[in-house]
Amino acid sequence: MNSNILFEQPDFIPIFNSYHVFKDKKIGITGISGVLGGILYNRLLKNKIETKAYPGDILDLSSLEKWFDNNHFDYFFHFAAVVPLEIVNKYPIKAYATNVIGTFNISKVIVESQAGCWLFLASSSHVYKPNPQKSKKKIKTSDDKNPVTLYGKSKLAGEKISAPFLEYFGREYCIGRIFSFAALNQKEPFLVPTLLRKIERLNDGDILQINNHSSVRDIMDAESVIDSILYIAFHKYNGIINIGSGKATTVKKIAEIIAKKLNKKIIIKGMSQDHSNSLIADINELKKIINKKI
Repeated sequence: MNSNILFEQPDFIPIFNSYHVFKDKKIGITGISGVLGGILYNRLLKNKIETKAYPGDILDLSSLEKWFDNNHFDYFFHFAAVVPLEIVNKYPIKAYATNVIGTFNISKVIVESQAGCWLFLASSSHVYKPNPQKSKKKIKTSDDKNPVTLYGKSKLAGEKISAPFLEYFGREYCIGRIFSFAALNQKEPFLVPTLLRKIERLNDGDILQINNHSSVRDIMDAESVIDSILYIAFHKYNGIINIGSGKATTVKKIAEIIAKKLNKKIIIKGMSQDHSNSLIADINELKKIINKKI
């Protein structure tokens, strides 16, 4: 296993190396302080792609408009959001405004000042209603959108307020519904960094108790997510698409992967406090995009 990743690259996602398509193009981005935005920003700079990151608050429309008026982008990636459920629940008004109004603000300035710019809006699998844990059904973009968290509701509202607006003005855009991902620099309270901290503190033979260990997630490394997004951008995909591995991994299995990574021989036990559920992506459309000739 690559020492810099937790989850191996899915077989259907080759590492993206076709940066030539972005040469002589200007790329803009929000959310570079986050895991995904930061990875994409650093990759583009490493490959000498002209890239600028918006430095302000996406709720500050006046500053946003001034910044966009001074730039012209061929591609724009919007990642800025309030994501951790604990923070969303603690500051619900700020989180909802950022995830909904902030996303619309980005769409608005793209329409007003960025002719010909392809826009990527990062959304989430949280917009979907989870399936029962024993269900093997993979979630399609057309499936029931009945989010159970305020975060999910805010991301869905961000989609609904932006997509019709962008379509009305004939703008090319993609909404990427990103399923679970992990990175070594990801911070708590996300699942993987929380498990990492707990497992690091254990000695061989110790017991790790996990809540809702049988819940199923579609999880891959953050680097694989960015590879997928770059393929989507390469082809300027238009519409809504799931971004995931298409494979089911239980929370217990995720803990086992981390323990192996840390070379810890521990005993993993689980207990269910809530109804276990399943969120697995239907990735047929993503596979078609990645398999297209470059």
